[in-house]
Amino acid sequence: WLKWLSQGSVRSTPQRAAGAGGMADPANDPKAWTEHVHTDGRRYYYNKQTKASSWDKPECLKSQEEKMNTTSWKEYKTADGRDYFYNPVTKQSVWEMPIELKRLRGIANQEESDEEKEDKQEEPEWRTPEERRAAFREMLQDKGVKASMKWEEALKLCQEDRRFMALHTAGERKQEFSVYVTQTKKREKEEEREKKRRARDDFTEALREWPDLKPDARYKDAAEYLQDREFFNLIEEDERDDLFQDFLDEYERKAKEDRRKKRKEYVEQIKKTYEEHPDISLTTRWRDVQSTLRENETFRWLSKLEALTSWEEWVAENEKKEIDSKSKAKFRHERKKRDAFRAVLKEHHEAGKLEYDSTWHAYLKAASITSEPAYLDMLGQPGSTPHDLFDDFIEELAEKYKEDRAKVKKCAKAVGLTVNSASTFEWFEGLLKKDEDYLKIPEATRRGVFDSLLVKAKEQEEDAEKNAKKNRKKFVELLQKTREVSASTTYEQAAKLLGNLSAWDAVDDATRRQCFDIFVEQLKIQSKGRKEKEVAEDESDAGDKKRAKKKEKPEKSGKKRQQEEPPPEEPDRKSKKTKKK
Repeated sequence: WLKWLSQGSVRSTPQRAAGAGGMADPANDPKAWTEHVHTDGRRYYYNKQTKASSWDKPECLKSQEEKMNTTSWKEYKTADGRDYFYNPVTKQSVWEMPIELKRLRGIANQEESDEEKEDKQEEPEWRTPEERRAAFREMLQDKGVKASMKWEEALKLCQEDRRFMALHTAGERKQEFSVYVTQTKKREKEEEREKKRRARDDFTEALREWPDLKPDARYKDAAEYLQDREFFNLIEEDERDDLFQDFLDEYERKAKEDRRKKRKEYVEQIKKTYEEHPDISLTTRWRDVQSTLRENETFRWLSKLEALTSWEEWVAENEKKEIDSKSKAKFRHERKKRDAFRAVLKEHHEAGKLEYDSTWHAYLKAASITSEPAYLDMLGQPGSTPHDLFDDFIEELAEKYKEDRAKVKKCAKAVGLTVNSASTFEWFEGLLKKDEDYLKIPEATRRGVFDSLLVKAKEQEEDAEKNAKKNRKKFVELLQKTREVSASTTYEQAAKLLGNLSAWDAVDDATRRQCFDIFVEQLKIQSKGRKEKEVAEDESDAGDKKRAKKKEKPEKSGKKRQQEEPPPEEPDRKSKKTKKK
C-alpha cells in the first residue's frame, strides 16, 4: 500500500500551458494550489485553475529544505499522520529517514555523534550479560509487548528504544524475545488460574447472598441471577454446575443442622399453642388439629412427621395430667385400646396387608379387621375412631415412603447406578448394600422403588427399540428406492450418494453397514437366481430344438421308403383255405 500511496490513486492531470498574452503558468502559482485531506487521512493538492489534483507537493509550495532533496526518496504521511519515505526507483518503503536525506539536512553527522555519546554514556549501565538481558526484557515489558506478538511486530515497537541495543546481535535479541514470550505466557496462565480461583470464591459467596436460596433451588435460577456478574463468565458451565451442586449439598447439610437446633424450640412453641388454643383438646382428631393450625407459622415450619410427633408428645404429656383429674383406670383403658389397635395396624403393615396406598374399605375386606378384638374394643369409645387411627397411620406410612424413596434414589445416584431392563433386584441390592443408610430402609420399600425404576427403564428401552426399528425400516426402504444401489455398490459409494439424507443419519454406522451388507447380499442372490433361470431356459429351448429335429428326420425317411417300395402283393385265396383245413 506504500507503493500505491507513492504512485497516487488521484492521477495528476497535465498542467495547462501558459495562455496567449504571456500569462504566468498557473501550475507554478502558489495561490492556485490548495491543500486538502482525503477521507482516509492522506493529504493531496488541488489547482483551482488547471483543475489538477496531485498527491505530490507542488514545487512552488515546497520549502527550501524540500527543494534541496536531490535524492530519489520522497516523504509521505500515512492516514494516522505517521511519516514514511518511499523510493520509486528501488520500490522501497521505510519508516526511518534515509541516510541520504539526513546528510542533505545536516543531521546525519549530528545523530551519529549523539549515538556515540549515548553508547558511551550507556555502556556502563550493562556490565554483565545478565544485566543486558534484563534490560532488554524490561524494555519489552515497558513497550507493552504481548506474548501473542511475533518478533516483527515487537521489533517495530522497540527498535528505537536505547535498551534495544543492550544485546548486540539479532540472534541474541530473538532468543531473549522467545524467553520473554515463554515467561509471559507462563505468568499469564498463573494469573488466569488465580483469577479463576477468585471467581470460584466469588461465585460461592454470591450464592450465599442469593435471596431465593433454598434447599430445592435449581442451577438454572441461580445462573439467571448471576449471569451479569464478572466472575460468572470466567468459569466454565460444567464447573459452575458442579460448584452449585457442592454448595447446595453443603447448604442443605448446614440447614439440617440448624433445623435440628431449632426443632426443639419450635416443638416447645407448638406445644404451648396446643395448650392455649381454645379449639384443641386431648380428644381433638389430628386431622382437625391440622386444619385449625394450617396458617400458624410455627406449625408450618415443622414437617408433617415432626408436627405429628409433637402432637403425640403433647397428647401423651396431657394424658398424664388428665389421668390425675379423671378416672385413671378408664383413661388408661381407652388408651390401651387405641394402642392395641395401632399395634394391629403395625402388625398388618409388617405382614404386607397394609401399605401406604391402602384404603380403609379395602383394608376392612382384605384383613378381616372387623373380627379383630382390638377393632371391636374401639367401637363406641370416645375420641379417635378406628378409621381416624387408620388415616393417621397411612399418612405416616406415605410420608415415610416418600423419604425412603428419595434416600434410595440418592444412594443409587451416589454410586452411579443406572437400572435397565435386564437389572435384577439382587444386583441392585448388591451394589447398595454397603451403604448403611440404604440398609436402614425397609426391604418392601427398597423393592418397590426398584420395581418402579425397572418399569421406567423398560418403557424407555421399548421406545428406543421402536424408534430403532422404525429408522432401520426407513433405511432399508431408502436402499430399495434408490436405483443407483446395486449388487456391486460398496458401502463407501452408498455413503457418498445417500449420506446427506435424514434416513441415512437416523441409523448408527454399525447398523447401517449390517443392513447394507444384507441388502447387497440379497441383491446378489436375486441376480444369481435370475442368471441360473435364464441359463436353464436357454438349455431347455436348445433341447426342444434338438428333439424336434430328430423327429423330423425319421418322418422324412419313412415317406421316402413309402414312395420307393411297391405295395405288397395280395396272398392267394386258395392258400388261405388250405391253411384253414
